Amino acid sequence: MIIAGRNKDKLTELSASLSCEHIIHAGDVRDYSDCQRMVKTAIDSWGGVDILVNNAGLGYFDPLENGKIEEWHNMVDINVKGVLNCLHAALPSLKERMGHVINLGSVASHQVFPESGIYCATKHALLAISHSIRLELKGQVKVTTISPGQVDTDFVNKTTNEEIRSRMQDYFAAGLRPADIAAQILHVIQAPKGVVINEVIVRPF
Repeated sequence: MIIAGRNKDKLTELSASLSCEHIIHAGDVRDYSDCQRMVKTAIDSWGGVDILVNNAGLGYFDPLENGKIEEWHNMVDINVKGVLNCLHAALPSLKERMGHVINLGSVASHQVFPESGIYCATKHALLAISHSIRLELKGQVKVTTISPGQVDTDFVNKTTNEEIRSRMQDYFAAGLRPADIAAQILHVIQAPKGVVINEVIVRPF
């Protein structure tokens, strides 16, 4: 297993808690060459890529008329281009091994919410990418989109609009836990060989 992200300190901390064989890869999904190096490490270490989990993502909450263009670009670069970079780098190996792509979407893949229209657009794009894999690579690569409601992570703290960030913090804190999403990933991976779960929508109860 390769655990990848931009923050090497956090990767090292996570690594210390894992008992399974793994490698950490400090890189940025916005950099295609980083994604290529990650895939090459997987091929060199384990012979190929069996499962690709596209989890990198961020969102900024703001009304459209107050939106900052650099934040819009950053969401597209990570939430869409980052997925494309990882998918493009890994796809030959995934096809060779009849692998599985797991894309972390959102309920925002299906709805558009006020103050988050561009984020929703990126998650709609992610769902379209998943559908294209399902249509074009049926029988070759499995694909699942996991679409959570709010999850208690640092996600909302990226928002630079202080009023919205403060208003949304309690909402996200009452949401699902990261372990709940990890359980859904494990669930879809463990589906029988001839079965693919194309989407899971999961919300707090």
